[in-house]
Amino acid sequence: MARDILNEIIEKRKADIARLGICFGFERPTRKRPLHPFIEKAGTILEVKRSSPSKGNIAMGLDPAETARIYAQAGTGAISVLTESHYFNGSLADILKVAEAAPDCAILRKDFLLYPEEVDVAYDFGADAVLLIARILSDETLLQMATRTAALGMTPFVEVRTEDDLRKLKKIRATVDCVAGVNSRDLKNFHIDSLIPAEFIDELGERAVFESGIQTAKDAAFARRLGFAGVLIGEAAAKNQPAAQKLVEGFLHAKPDGFGKFWKRIAQMRKSLRTRNPGQPIVKICGITNADDALLAAELGANLLGFVFSAQSPRKTNTAEAQDVIAQVKKQFGKDAPLCVGVVTEHESPEANEALGLANGGILDAIQFHGCEIPAELESADFGYYKAVRLKSSDEAQELANHFQHGIPRALVDAYSPEALGGTGKRIDGETLQTLSSQTALWMAGGISADNIQEIVKSFHPELVDLSSALESFPGKKSAEKMRAFCRAVR
Repeated sequence: MARDILNEIIEKRKADIARLGICFGFERPTRKRPLHPFIEKAGTILEVKRSSPSKGNIAMGLDPAETARIYAQAGTGAISVLTESHYFNGSLADILKVAEAAPDCAILRKDFLLYPEEVDVAYDFGADAVLLIARILSDETLLQMATRTAALGMTPFVEVRTEDDLRKLKKIRATVDCVAGVNSRDLKNFHIDSLIPAEFIDELGERAVFESGIQTAKDAAFARRLGFAGVLIGEAAAKNQPAAQKLVEGFLHAKPDGFGKFWKRIAQMRKSLRTRNPGQPIVKICGITNADDALLAAELGANLLGFVFSAQSPRKTNTAEAQDVIAQVKKQFGKDAPLCVGVVTEHESPEANEALGLANGGILDAIQFHGCEIPAELESADFGYYKAVRLKSSDEAQELANHFQHGIPRALVDAYSPEALGGTGKRIDGETLQTLSSQTALWMAGGISADNIQEIVKSFHPELVDLSSALESFPGKKSAEKMRAFCRAVR
C-alpha cells in the first residue's frame, strides 16, 4: 500500500494537540502588529521552510527573522510560515520572529489546521491569513473556520485540488471573501504536476494562487502567464535566499498571455478527457497537409493538429496552405476546433520563420521545436511552445529535466533516427518509456498505431500521443480508414 503522508501528518497533529494544547506548548501572545491585506494585487508569497516530506532537509539552519528580511528586500508582499513541526520543522514561534523582522509583509500561517480555535491562535501570533485545506476539512468545519478568519480581519486562503474541493469553495464564497489556491503537489503522495493549477484557474476567482513546484524564475513566470494573481514559492526561495529577488521579478514581470492560454487549454483538455474516458490520452495528429485530412481528424476527435514547416520533410506545408486548412477547421468546429501546432526542425530556417509568423498572428496556437533548441528570444512569446526531444536511451532523459527548468511544463519524446527527424514509425524502447512514465507526464511520438495503442496506454499511461506516418496512405496524405481505426482503438 502506498504511503499516505497527508494522513500521517494529520494524525500526528491531533496527537500533539491532545498532548500539548492548541498552541503546541507555546505561551499564547497578545497580537501587537496591525493586519495586512493578503494578495490584494498580483504578487508572490515566499516561504519560511526548513524541510519537507518530499525533499527532506532543505534549509535546516534557516533563521526565520533573517530570511524574512531577505524576502521583504526582494520585494515580496507576503511571507508564508510553515508551523508544522514533524515534517517541516516549523513552529508558531517562527511567526513571531517573521512578524517582527518584516513588519510590512502579510504573513500566512501555513499548516494542516483542523480546529476553529487554531484560527484564533494564528491571529494572536501575528498571522494575516491562514491556509485552510479543503480536502482535510468537512464542509461545516471549513465554513466555520473561514467565517472566523474573516471575522478577525484575516484572509481565509482556501486550498483546492479536486472537484469536491471546488464545491466546498463555492459554498464558502457565498458568505465569505477569500483567496483560493490550487496546489500542484498532491498532498497524499507529494508528487508534483504543474498543469493541475491550470485545470482549476477559471473557477478560483480573481485572487487565485499557484502553489508549489516553482524552482526557477521562469517557473514563477509560467504561473503568472497562466493568469494567477499569486504564487507560493517554498524550497527554491528557502534553499537559495539570494535568488529570492529573481523569483519575485520572474512573476511580477510576466503577464497573462497566449503561452499561458495554450497550456491552460491543454490542462483543461486533459481534465475533460479524464472525466469522459479515464486513461484516454490527448491525441495529436501530425503531418497535416490538406483540409480533407484536417477536417476528418477533427471530426474523429483529434485534440491537436500538427503542421510541419521543414524543408527536409515529405509532409512539409507552407503559410498559404496552413492558413487555408486552419481557417476551414476553425470555421467548421468553432471553439471545439483542435489546437494547431507548427512543427519546426531548424529555428533559423525560412520555414521556421513562416511558422513563427503564423503563431505571432494567432493562426497557430503553438510551436513544437523538434530536435532543435527553443530560441531565447521566444521566452516571452505570446503563443505556446515546447520541445520535442529525440531520445536514444533513458540516459538522455536528463534533457527533459533541463527543459522543465525553463517554465515549460511538458516535452514530447520521439525515437531517435539518423535518417529523419520525425515520422519514421520508430518507437522508443520500453525500458526508456517506463523510466520516463515514472518521472513525468509522458508525451510520446513514434511507432504508435491502432494495433498497439491499447498496449501503450496500459503499459506507459501516456498523457499525449503523437502520430503521423502510421495514419498515412503515403507521406503527406492520411488514410481515412487508418485514422478511423486508430480513433476507435484509442477510446
